[in-house]
Amino acid sequence: MRVVVTGAAGAVGRHVADRLQANPLVSELVALDRYGSDGVRQFDVLTDDLSEVLVAGDVLVHLAATPAGFAGDGNAAKADRLLAERALAAAAESEAAHVLLASSAMVYGAWPENPVPLTETAVARPNPEFRFGVVRSEIEAMGEQWAEDTNARLTIVRAATTLARGRENGLAILLRNSAALRNSDGDAPAQFLHAEDYASAIETLVVGQHAGIFNVAPDGWLRPAEVSALRGTPETPLRVPGVVISAVSDARRRLGARTHPGLTAYLQHPWVVANDKLKATGWEPEFSNEEAYVTGYLPSRFDGVTAKRRQELALGAAGAAVAGTALGAAGAVSWLLRRKRR
Repeated sequence: MRVVVTGAAGAVGRHVADRLQANPLVSELVALDRYGSDGVRQFDVLTDDLSEVLVAGDVLVHLAATPAGFAGDGNAAKADRLLAERALAAAAESEAAHVLLASSAMVYGAWPENPVPLTETAVARPNPEFRFGVVRSEIEAMGEQWAEDTNARLTIVRAATTLARGRENGLAILLRNSAALRNSDGDAPAQFLHAEDYASAIETLVVGQHAGIFNVAPDGWLRPAEVSALRGTPETPLRVPGVVISAVSDARRRLGARTHPGLTAYLQHPWVVANDKLKATGWEPEFSNEEAYVTGYLPSRFDGVTAKRRQELALGAAGAAVAGTALGAAGAVSWLLRRKRR
């Protein structure tokens, strides 16, 4: 089979390209990325015509995404939608036989009634406060419409939070930073997928020509206390309500911190996924949650700081943002009053 991979220079894409290149069942691999490198052709799906690369019967593995998309940025979300639209349109025009779309376990949403773990039969209903999950759900719907229109094979992979060796992705950073405060309303279990396991799952699904929706995750999950232990950060009984965490995250975000208020639900309610369907294809994860986390985790300035002190620092940053806003408003009122007296 001939396989075309977009986003082939990314943390996951480079592993996918390497695996498919070495697979004897792949006759030709075309690796594309907006940032070209050895073995990867410089190509921007947003501006270049992918239909000129694809030919009838190809497999398209669409991994390309905007880095800012992880941050829930509105413009990045639109760009990710457009990337998928252009990739699917090119696949239809070129009569590709199979498309694999990279999605996220976040499409299930984080809800108090979620079973632990979630299987592929669960309804996708991402939390609307975090745009990344919503857009991934919309892209999945676009893919399903493409498959219906073309009668071609579609595979959707819903991955857990993914980490590469020495390289945290944007979502992992956001989740970590947004969790600086502990939630009195509850703690969500966590899953961490190694980029190499993600790549091997994609290879298995492509070469095996498996269609449908597949969760990609390691076996099991971690409790928040276990994640804290991996980081060497002690636990603390100090907790605050979720609404406060959202407000603090928003304030810290405005100060330049990589946090997002829309992630509060994902830190509070479960959204871990089962991998039984994928394992039934013969795939097995090589890395555990703990190994993936330790491999991809990058130390931060909060390491070695007690959890209580981390919360004090986070609340202090939020207070500074609120105080700054209040002072700005007071200054504006004072200026208006002075103008009226003139």
